[in-house]
Amino acid sequence: MGYGKRSKKEKIVFLEGSNLILRPLEEKDINRRYLKWINDEEVAKFMITGTFPTTLKELEDYYKGLNKQNNIMLAIVFKKNQKHIGNIKLGNINWVHRFADLGIMIGERKYWGKGYGQEAIRLLLHYAFSRLNLNKIILGVYANHKSAVKAYQKVGFKIEGRIEKIFNLDGVYIDKIFMGITSRKFFAK
Repeated sequence: MGYGKRSKKEKIVFLEGSNLILRPLEEKDINRRYLKWINDEEVAKFMITGTFPTTLKELEDYYKGLNKQNNIMLAIVFKKNQKHIGNIKLGNINWVHRFADLGIMIGERKYWGKGYGQEAIRLLLHYAFSRLNLNKIILGVYANHKSAVKAYQKVGFKIEGRIEKIFNLDGVYIDKIFMGITSRKFFAK
């Protein structure tokens, strides 16, 4: 697993796995393709933040508004074709208490269900725990998003709590599940 090296095309590679490269999200990534992901009902269906539909200006404002000190937003790039397929973020990093939130979106549907989300999460968790010295990573997920809950559990996240009927999805209120993983549990796996 490499940190901060350059790939063949001289782009910065922040983290590298067997199928994926995680690199800093760049302004050029805030484009029509990214906008298409955000406005794709199936992609955006389980996103906890944001509004639907979104404009390119709103997306650009979101990118510019990210506090770089407390958020790490990375592009998920498929190694074989160098295609940007999604994003992963450590957000709201609390440097005093050593924890952060995790968020992930695989925007390119043809890459769904192939384990790439899990690979990206493992790469970022390894970095968060070994390089940033964080103790815990937490996330929130729609209770009915069974494939995401299962994927998080495969990586080592445990369900730690639930808020009942907080998300309105097509007129039905859905529970929010809170999940977390500590550094100790991640490296014991």
